Amino acid sequence: MTIVRGEARSTGPSYQSILLADATPPPAPLLEEAYSWEDTDQVDIDRYVSREFHQLEAQRLWPSTWQMACRLEHIPEVGDYIVYEICNISLVVVRTETDQVRAFHNSCLHRGTTLVEGDGNAAFFKCPFHGFAWNLDGSFRGMPASWDFPHVDGPDFCLPEAAVALWGGFVMVNPDGTAEPFERYAAPLTEHFEPYRLDDRYVAHHAVQVVEANWKATQEAFLEGYHVATTHPQAKRISNDFACAYDVFGPNLSRIVQAQAVPANDLVGQIGQAEIARSMQRLLPAQDRQEVPDDVDARSWLAERFRESLGRRWRHDLAGASEAAMLDSIQYFVFPNFCPWAGYQLPIAYRFRPWDDDPNLSLMEMMLLHPMPDDGEWESAAPHWLDVRESWAHAPGFESLGAVIDQDIANLHRVQRGMRAAQHRYHTFSDYQEIRIRHFHRRLDDVIGRRS
Repeated sequence: MTIVRGEARSTGPSYQSILLADATPPPAPLLEEAYSWEDTDQVDIDRYVSREFHQLEAQRLWPSTWQMACRLEHIPEVGDYIVYEICNISLVVVRTETDQVRAFHNSCLHRGTTLVEGDGNAAFFKCPFHGFAWNLDGSFRGMPASWDFPHVDGPDFCLPEAAVALWGGFVMVNPDGTAEPFERYAAPLTEHFEPYRLDDRYVAHHAVQVVEANWKATQEAFLEGYHVATTHPQAKRISNDFACAYDVFGPNLSRIVQAQAVPANDLVGQIGQAEIARSMQRLLPAQDRQEVPDDVDARSWLAERFRESLGRRWRHDLAGASEAAMLDSIQYFVFPNFCPWAGYQLPIAYRFRPWDDDPNLSLMEMMLLHPMPDDGEWESAAPHWLDVRESWAHAPGFESLGAVIDQDIANLHRVQRGMRAAQHRYHTFSDYQEIRIRHFHRRLDDVIGRRS
């Protein structure tokens, strides 16, 4: 029998079949399918552990791609700024006008000193070393003893600028300005997120942790659902695993969608709808749980419980949101390191970065984006820094989700240690369930100009 790579699928219910059985029609983009097999079988382990590959990324990947720098709410007033850093790149991201954000390379044109540290508000940027200064728009403001710099032409002595795009309430930056416009770079991201309106959300909770693994290994742990049955066995009663849907929409955009209120494949038909409903209802506060009817349809019933509970806690009307939008894990990935989620039950955004110029360390960030309350009262959360290997349950807002993240993090330091010890030199990826990782490495090779 001829084996055709990439055509095999789980014997469980497909995600599309689950959507078509829902009482409320899902957003149209969830019905789209975009998969094709990619021959990326030979991914060298050295790219996760070697300084050479880390330096290639620093030189060729991070300067030339779009990355999430912050949320607009982090710089709400004119003059507010944050510093976005990755490898040797440091950008001052500043609101220069009420409706304009710009990003400048954080280096004095005199002798290289960083102009600012952290975040704050400024009327202009002044180097703390010798006092060279620039206006918020990057134009040169002046320096002490200007008579000694007859060769400095003020109008041409502007701060080098990165490209900026605003999407879904996020500020995206492209450090060297060579990437195509973000809307085209990430297409069809904007159309797919239209039903979820991330620009009308805010950061309710934000946690950050240094992870003892390469940034790619850390990121890839969240790009597939294949690990769920083994790493998160407590989720098997409510989360479908091997029948996740995987899509690649373009060179820089992919998606995984996992049905909730549907059990793992080996439990389909083994546990009833009422048991599924009782199990998943435990994710709600005790006061919001109800008696489960014997003849319940788990997805419809649970979607209504989550509409009521989240709507009350968030002070936001969720009436009309489909079962899929209320319950399912809908995660998009924008190359190289940004994962915004659609839907409501898990309103997540991830960002992954190298850390401390070390290929064996990464910085993982997770934001929980709640819809803005209908009464207009909300406050953005500051990042909560966790110690290395500290439980994510200690971060405010992550008390229940933290136990699941801890299971993922527990794998990662073992992954990195195991890769350094490996005698085999290549990863072995599945054809369908790890297609997003295959695609990521193909795109990474294209950008840095190297093949494994």
